[in-house]
Amino acid sequence: MSAISVAILAGGKSSRMGTDKTKLLYEGDSFLNRIVTELSCFDEVIVSLAHDEKEDDFNSSGVTLVRDEKTDSGPIEGILRSLEKAKNEFVFFCAADMPLMKKEVPLFLSQFICSDFEAYVLTCEGRFQPLCAIYSKKMIPIIHAQIENNEYKLSLLFEKVRTKLVPIEISSIPKEALCNINTPEEYRKLSAPYIFCVSGLKNSGKTRMILLLLEEFIKRRFSVGVIKHDGHDCFTDADGTDTARFAEAGAICTAIFSDSRFSLTAAEIADEKKLIEKIRALKNKPDIIIIEGLKDSLFPKVEVLRSCISKKSVCKKETLICTASDFSDVPYNDVKNYSDTAIKEIADEILRTITK
Repeated sequence: MSAISVAILAGGKSSRMGTDKTKLLYEGDSFLNRIVTELSCFDEVIVSLAHDEKEDDFNSSGVTLVRDEKTDSGPIEGILRSLEKAKNEFVFFCAADMPLMKKEVPLFLSQFICSDFEAYVLTCEGRFQPLCAIYSKKMIPIIHAQIENNEYKLSLLFEKVRTKLVPIEISSIPKEALCNINTPEEYRKLSAPYIFCVSGLKNSGKTRMILLLLEEFIKRRFSVGVIKHDGHDCFTDADGTDTARFAEAGAICTAIFSDSRFSLTAAEIADEKKLIEKIRALKNKPDIIIIEGLKDSLFPKVEVLRSCISKKSVCKKETLICTASDFSDVPYNDVKNYSDTAIKEIADEILRTITK
């Protein structure tokens, strides 16, 4: 298998989304950072930026940055600059609006590299995926000429170079890995269930707030899941239960079930992302997931403040949906603050965030 570089095209205008797609959050991380992390196992990771984008906007280490030189020419410009910069002969390209991208995609496609072709393009249900493809450096002069002629359609390239079409259907890769998120509606569907945190200092009333919001959302006919984050790792199975006895006897995992529910406990490292993944996989997944804690995370959050504990916010301002407190002082002038008893208003504010 040939060594390949990977390049993520992040210089698009995001005109249909109305905001920079690379910075949209999915499961607590931005689209761009998710893809970089997923593809970091490859020999070289390149991120292609727009000509006027600040490098400070992207701070991942170990990544090579390139920049468009010609504006308004679409992804073909980023492809050219990435090919010119890459240290390997072949480069896998994907777009920064593909948050479900998996490393298995370039690994699968690279198996077809040989001396017979310059381009290796995935197809899905018969449709070309030119932004999910491997291109050779041998294409550089052809791409140069095409840009000089103001011909920006990638489909024209395949008429000029030897192209291998590879159906994703012959692999075990889910088609969702090729999904582009272009519109707010697509983003809402991707983000379901909606995930937010109820955060704050110890004894600030987080559990009470979750119980009240849970009741309110259920009244509004939303299904809700709750994840509790215990930063002290002090939770155990209840003493005296059969599952606790099984665990004490050496079982590496225990489970109990009835006709309507089950509970599984396993000695396995888990974080919020793994738990969210398991909840998403449920046949009857919830509309909303509330996470207790994680004040330093990138998830949207309601911060609970209590005057006898602290009036100072401990969450990142940009992640706050609102604050809920038992005092009238506003922690931030541009973040809404509600009474911690105004549950309907707080629920309304959360739902407005979902539908933005």
